[in-house]
Amino acid sequence: MLIFYHLAVGDHLRQPHDHTTKLPETIMEERRSRLLALFSFSLLFALCAIVAALATAAPGAASGSRNEPAAPQDPQAEPFDHLIRALSSPDATERAIAACEIGRGNQELARRALDSLLAMLGDDAPVGGRLCRESGSGHWWGDRPREDSSPGREAAIAIEEAGSVALGPLGGVLRTGAPAARRHAAFALGLIESPQSIDPLTTALQSDEAAPVRARAAWAIGMIESSRGVDPLSAALSDPSAEVREQAAWGLGMIESADGVEALTRALRDSTTGVREQAAWALGMIESAAGVAALSTAIGDDSAEVRAQAAWGLGMIESADGVEGLTRAVRDPSAEVRAQAAWALGMIESAAGVPDLSTAIGDDSTKVRAQAAWALSMIESRDGTALLVGALRDREAEVRRQAAWGLGMVEDAAAADSLVEALDDEDAEVRRQALWALSRVIDDLDDLSVSPSELADRLRRARRRQ
Repeated sequence: MLIFYHLAVGDHLRQPHDHTTKLPETIMEERRSRLLALFSFSLLFALCAIVAALATAAPGAASGSRNEPAAPQDPQAEPFDHLIRALSSPDATERAIAACEIGRGNQELARRALDSLLAMLGDDAPVGGRLCRESGSGHWWGDRPREDSSPGREAAIAIEEAGSVALGPLGGVLRTGAPAARRHAAFALGLIESPQSIDPLTTALQSDEAAPVRARAAWAIGMIESSRGVDPLSAALSDPSAEVREQAAWGLGMIESADGVEALTRALRDSTTGVREQAAWALGMIESAAGVAALSTAIGDDSAEVRAQAAWGLGMIESADGVEGLTRAVRDPSAEVRAQAAWALGMIESAAGVPDLSTAIGDDSTKVRAQAAWALSMIESRDGTALLVGALRDREAEVRRQAAWGLGMVEDAAAADSLVEALDDEDAEVRRQALWALSRVIDDLDDLSVSPSELADRLRRARRRQ
């Protein structure tokens, strides 16, 4: 099934736990990585204890009397202390790797190292963005695939593991630290996602002199997803910094409160393209019918990115009132916008969208035609069935596959003969989809114009070609 989601949030907005973008790692992958790390540590410590016990028991293993009790062993002390010491290394990469490894450890370790990690938050020395992955942690925290990280950034990520005990100290850094430290403190507060942090983050958003700190505070408020964040983020859409306004729009989308619609509607007229694009995304995330008119107007934006995001937003809201705006988007000069509009019409599932999809199913772009085929299968109208039958003869296999799948979803017996013909398609996936669709479409052999023996021959040929 082809479903096209367009979740543009701006490269610098792609952060850990951001489920709207194309994230580096999912939450489940992160948790699996941490569990694997904990298991590895536990196994290492257990092996150390066993080796120490065997060495103590062996003849001549230690000087003095065999009956002298061995000194108490702390198998966790050495590796943990080594990491904490490494936070003070003169080498920035070593400091960052140590913070990264502490972050993939456990809560006890992060809390033991908390003072050292807090002191590192102002450390903005550039290090390779893939450093954590290369050090074996499996984490990728960069905002963009090749963005540099820093020891301070990795310290902020590690502090997340310490949990609520870090909230007070982080608030202190956010008030009095250097600009880089304040930015990373806001980052850590966003990762911890505690509603207790809304007030200090709001203060930073409203009054911090550094735009990067205000932007990170807006991002953090969005991460917390509390309705208390709607008012400060709405106000931040008037911030002089475009970076702050963009992050504020993103935050409102994360909170998903209809109370943010009015401010986001105004943001669709922002002078900066990225802010308008983010506002359109946020309105789609909120899924309020109150945003339809504004998004329909944004279909006429000068920027193709904004128009595509507006079409996505209309699809997310799923209101038939959005069809009129999407009628223009289906004929947009940009294939990306046209494909997004076709997807949105399928999401709305209104028969009023079929005429527009009949245009899209003949588009020059394969992507648009395939998306239109998916959308027609969602609407399930008789006119749509005829268009899908025609798409079974499309020049591109991708479109034919989508059409065959769509006919199976519609379950209209009128498509049975065309699906039988598709059993001879040159593309194996088209044949498989056609066979699946036939199993859903045919209730009786009387639905077919071909004889049972001819159908059997086609089925045998299709199986041999799988």
